[in-house]
Amino acid sequence: MSVPSVTPPRNYVIVPIGNRRFSFAAESVIELISIGRLQQFPHRTSWISGVIVRRNRVVPVCDVSRMLGETTAPMFRFCLIAEWHAGNARDWCAIPVAGECELASGETAVEVDGNAENRGPHITGSIQVGEERIEIVDLGKLIQGCQTQSEAVVSEARL
Repeated sequence: MSVPSVTPPRNYVIVPIGNRRFSFAAESVIELISIGRLQQFPHRTSWISGVIVRRNRVVPVCDVSRMLGETTAPMFRFCLIAEWHAGNARDWCAIPVAGECELASGETAVEVDGNAENRGPHITGSIQVGEERIEIVDLGKLIQGCQTQSEAVVSEARL
């Protein structure tokens, strides 16, 4: 006789980005920090606002609002440091957030669907929190997609 496996409910961190709220798997979140000094330098990656130094690491600040098609968020005070994975690549990025972040557990949020056709490949589903449906973002897929687009633009510029 086999015992059915029970998958524990996942936890999500919900963050305001642009005019909407998105969620990330809680296990990918390193910490939420008050941003100190953002270091800016000349570069060609439109979705990187600059870098911060955190825990002896240089962490790029990714303009996730632009990556997700939202209007650029107003001045931000906090950054969510998250780890992303894509293939063999693994790194951290800082995501600017303009307002309150929230932890949604299996008790307060229910995964409602998988990836629908009208969403980008970086949206892996959504969770229902009260009356609101919040998309789940796979940060690795989002960054990988933006890197591919940036490489295509550079290739076109060289022609």
